[in-house]
Amino acid sequence: MSKQSSLGRLFGRLMGRGNNRPSGMADRLVVDNSIRAAQVGDVVVVQGLSLDLDEAYLVIEQVHRYAGNGLEWREIVATDARRQVRLECSGEGRDLFVTASTDRRAVGLDAIGLTEDDLITLDEAHSIDNGVEIEERRYAYRNSFEAFHYPNDQDEEGEGFYVWEFVADDGRDMLAITKFEGIPFEAHFSEIIDPDNVLVYPGQRSET
Repeated sequence: MSKQSSLGRLFGRLMGRGNNRPSGMADRLVVDNSIRAAQVGDVVVVQGLSLDLDEAYLVIEQVHRYAGNGLEWREIVATDARRQVRLECSGEGRDLFVTASTDRRAVGLDAIGLTEDDLITLDEAHSIDNGVEIEERRYAYRNSFEAFHYPNDQDEEGEGFYVWEFVADDGRDMLAITKFEGIPFEAHFSEIIDPDNVLVYPGQRSET
């Protein structure tokens, strides 16, 4: 099977699931001080990272929502005078999972030694026994699925894309590879952090 036909079949899966599109209406979270309920204008402090963020007070400028594979997660963009930080969080309570990155510049597949065929094979096998090696570090395959992006947490129809998720064997980092229609594959690395090390100080929040 050619690369074009394999990739075409992949995008057929991506774009052909309109009836399964998650509803634009998300359950509204109760306003509290957790990262899951963070809003634009809040201040977030991240501690205990290798990203040199201790004592940094970051103002939240954007909150985006994603949904797919029965899950919902949020991307929180916060800045101070020196840097921009992106936090992603999913789950609740003891299942809360948080990652952080100070460098959101995407890299292509060539930069990490992967090909489209590699990703198609990983997706079809869908096995956590598989993985990839990047710069002498192994990243275990975690999942791959269709998802939707809701910019600024809006309730309008989301933009579909496909995502592959990997976790470093030492449990410290995560690799996410995304493919939006008409855009090259993008790979992003982030650091897995303890949710207890993320503190949110509410700003002027609108009433819900």
